[in-house]
Amino acid sequence: MLNFEQSPEEEFWKVKMTRYIEDCSSVEELKQIATMLVNIAATRQCVIKGLVKDALDLMDHSYRSEG
Repeated sequence: MLNFEQSPEEEFWKVKMTRYIEDCSSVEELKQIATMLVNIAATRQCVIKGLVKDALDLMDHSYRSEG
């Protein structure tokens, strides 16, 4: 079963980054943070797509092996 709950580590990182962003007064630093977060989001999306494709390939292979 899939679990979509955040782990304590993820929650800690989210709170830490949110506080850091809220306290930041440098536009340049905020740009760097935004760029880092875009890279993280893009990487996660690639991983998710890869996992979905792999799961579908495994299901297809299993289905064809049974038939």
